[in-house]
Amino acid sequence: MLKNPHIIILDEPTSALDSFNEEEVSKALKNLFKNKTIVVVAHRLQTVKSSDMIFYIENGKIIEQGNHKELLKMKGKYYNMLELQSGF
Repeated sequence: MLKNPHIIILDEPTSALDSFNEEEVSKALKNLFKNKTIVVVAHRLQTVKSSDMIFYIENGKIIEQGNHKELLKMKGKYYNMLELQSGF
C-alpha cells in the first residue's frame, strides 16, 4: 500500500480460496488492518461472520443489518442464506 488509508475496501477477497485458507487470510487481513475500517463485499457469508456489522443487501437495498449473532436470531434472509451455504 502506498498510502495509509482509514478505510479499506475489499471486494470478494477470499472467493477463490478453500475454507481453511479463507479463514487464514481473513485473520491476517483483520490483524493487518486492525485499526482501520474494513468494508468487505462477499457472497460467502462465512467470510463476514466475524465482522462487527453486516449489511445484507438485496437489489441495492439494505434488507437486514447487525452482527452475525443478531442476524441469526432474526431468522431472516441472512439466516436462510447461511443455511443454504452450509448445506443444512
